[in-house]
Formats: sequence, structure tokens, C-alpha cells
Amino acid sequence: MPPEPEFAGLQDWMQEAILAASDQGARDHVRGDNRLTAEDRIHIYARSYRQRLVECLESEYPLLAGLAGPTAFQLFAQGYIAAYPSRSYTLYDFGARFADWLDAARPPGNPQAVEAIPGALARIERTRAEVHRARGVEGAGPAWPGIDPAIAELLAMAGTRRFYRPDSMRLLALPFDFSEMLAGGEPIPPRPDPTLLAVARANYRVSCLPLEPWQYDWLVLLPDDPAQAVPADAAVANWLPFAVAQGLVASV
Repeated sequence: MPPEPEFAGLQDWMQEAILAASDQGARDHVRGDNRLTAEDRIHIYARSYRQRLVECLESEYPLLAGLAGPTAFQLFAQGYIAAYPSRSYTLYDFGARFADWLDAARPPGNPQAVEAIPGALARIERTRAEVHRARGVEGAGPAWPGIDPAIAELLAMAGTRRFYRPDSMRLLALPFDFSEMLAGGEPIPPRPDPTLLAVARANYRVSCLPLEPWQYDWLVLLPDDPAQAVPADAAVANWLPFAVAQGLVASV
């Protein structure tokens, strides 16, 4: 009887067999019987593992799963798993490229085509997950507690505070308006209207906030390093208290 393979080597083979859904070499490593062959046993593990990954994607992208429906979402998920099998110790990393894969898999052309909806929606859901885990500004005192907009504008013009974009805020430029879906949490088809969105966390709550072009442009130019924080422009002074309260900007 040949010696048992080293445990580490067996682990490596098992991992690759499950990730690739391959039964190559199964009879060298797995014992079969008259009920289940070695290949059958590997296929059971592979199917169970892939179904677990599908469930993880469903939990990370619930709005997309609801909008697409179970059949279409299964096709999305299975295609993604085949292209990017999980290689990380954490399943959080597994879904990181789902939005990019959905965009790449759709037919090229009109960015507001129906086929572009899954990628755009997945990008919002992934961004919310990233913002939830990001380093935030909770615990920092408000820049101007209880201050009215007129005094806020004077302070901004005087340069008494410097501002930066915290890691717990991300900006998205999307070809669709998902506001109804995001407000109600229901899979309502979006309108084909370009939308500027900030995904931010304040007091440990993540919000998706629509932006005007001038607000988006100012936030894009804002440094993301506190050491490079800059004074606010007078043009945004009236809006700054809201932006600070919602976690869109932080001050030093």
C-alpha cells in the first residue's frame, strides 16, 4: 500500500480541486465506494463550496439579488466565482471585484443600457460595505457645534478650520438614479439619470447622499490626507455644517 500523502500536499490538492471544481487526481486522494465514487465526493464538496460563495454574494449585494431575481443572480455569481475564485482568508475580500466583473461582462456600448444596471448597483453596495469598515471620524468633535450658516461662512473665509476627505466617505458618479431603491430598500428599477453620490458614515451609520455638481467637484479636489487639509472656499461655507455632520468632510 503506498504511503499516505503529506497532509500539506493533500490540503493543497483539495483546495485546488474545490476551487476549480476539478476531479483530476480524485482517485489518488479520495476513497470511493459503490455508492459514491471519488469524483462524486469531490463534486459534492465543490458544489457546496460554490453555493456558499453564492450565498455570501447574496448577503453582500441584497439589492442586486432582489432586483435581478434568483436565476439571473445565480448566473452572475457563478460566472464571477469561475473568474475570481476566493483566494483570501476572509470572504469580505472575495466580493471586491464583483462590480468590475459585471461591467466587463456586459455588452459594450450605452452606459445607460439595462445591462449596465447590475454593475452600477453592485458598485453602490460594495462601496457601502467598504465605508462601513473604513476608518471614520466618530469621536471627533463637530467643527462648529450649533453654529448658524452666516457665522460658518465667516469662519470658513477666515480659514479657522482646514478640511480633508475622510476614508469613510467615497464618491460615485453613476449613470442611473437609484434614490428610490436606496431610500426604501426595495428592488425598484432605477431611472436612467446620471447621478453624483456620496457614500459616507456618520455616528456609525452609512448613508448615500445625492450631490450637486459643485459639491461633488469640491469634494473630489479635497485632500484625503489630514496633513494636507485645506481651508474651505467661501462658496461652500453654507453647506459645510451639513457636510461635516453627515461625515462627508472632516476638519483639523
